Amino acid sequence: QYQEEIQELNEVARHRPRSTLVMGIQQENRQIRELQQENKELRTSLEEHQSALELIMSKYREQMFRLLMASKKDEPSIIMKLKEQHSKV
Repeated sequence: QYQEEIQELNEVARHRPRSTLVMGIQQENRQIRELQQENKELRTSLEEHQSALELIMSKYREQMFRLLMASKKDEPSIIMKLKEQHSKV
């Protein structure tokens, strides 16, 4: 029975020696760790870019609001609408 199980395992492993299988697994583990590290770095970079973009867009909205306020001084109803929209954003 033991020999039969060994034969089945060898067939599954495509008759490769144990040392070859272990080396293959170690190489895969190394690649997985490298990919995980790269994934972590990419995630951090994405978060930094999103934060920068949020800051830029916030400043842009603020400047646009000020520009509209300056150009629409004669119409208070439009100013109130813009203030409400800006506060919602």
